[in-house]
Amino acid sequence: MFSILTRRLVSGLPALHTHAVSSSILALPAFAATRRTFFTTRRIQLPVAASKSASTVGAKKTTKKAAVKKPVAKKTATKKAAPKKAKAKPRPQAKVKKIVEKPALPKRVPKSEQPPSRPPNAYILFFTKLAQNNKENLKSIEDTQAASKQAAATWKGFTLAEKQPYYDEVEVLKKQYDEKLHEYWKNAPPQIVRKINARRASDGKKKIHRPRQESDHPRPMVPFFRFAQDFRQSPDGRAIKDAGVTSTGQPAVNIAREAGTRWRTMSDSEKAPYVNAYQTAYADWVANRPKTTSASASS
Repeated sequence: MFSILTRRLVSGLPALHTHAVSSSILALPAFAATRRTFFTTRRIQLPVAASKSASTVGAKKTTKKAAVKKPVAKKTATKKAAPKKAKAKPRPQAKVKKIVEKPALPKRVPKSEQPPSRPPNAYILFFTKLAQNNKENLKSIEDTQAASKQAAATWKGFTLAEKQPYYDEVEVLKKQYDEKLHEYWKNAPPQIVRKINARRASDGKKKIHRPRQESDHPRPMVPFFRFAQDFRQSPDGRAIKDAGVTSTGQPAVNIAREAGTRWRTMSDSEKAPYVNAYQTAYADWVANRPKTTSASASS
């Protein structure tokens, strides 16, 4: 209540309108107890502002110090890594092919200086004659293949008596071949044989060799080999040969095995012709063979 009355009294004084309030009135305790207003608050005098130059220089120094003291924070945001370009693969260098000069092939020896050719077997002889008789019908490879199939079927259907003429002709050709071969090795010079072997080696063929017995008096066959030779030309031997390859082996192996089995079961009287023929041939060979240098020197 008192404070409200005091406000009214003070507000009615003329001195307040002129903003000149006496010190006695301001010292009243009633006035001091009231809340300060815009009219009653004393003005706070600020210190005199320094010159503009000093203030600006100081501000600049402070800003510089602040700039020194507070380093600019690095940007933490990382840039997106640009996609790396794939490195171009180096082109493979072209391999330089080394030109290797192949050695020149040895010259082929004329056929007249080569060993004689082996005679054909019975079936080849039969097919050769059949082809010669039908030359007009064999105009292409297909015709020859069809003729060979037909010839094979015909040969299998032959009886042993029908095949016998061809077997006999083959035996004659074999004897002629043996004579020619013996004459060839008797007169063939070593230089020609080396040329033939060099050419055969370059073609991937086996070399030919001079037979062990070159004289006119070869050692006679033993009794068993004589019997095996006859058994090979017998009907039983030819039947084994015509059977071809079996589970027991090649035809030549089967013939030799069967000949050995029969030779062991033969009696001495059955072996006697072969034994006597061998003894006679051996005696003749010993009497007519040329004497060696050592034998002539000892005599």
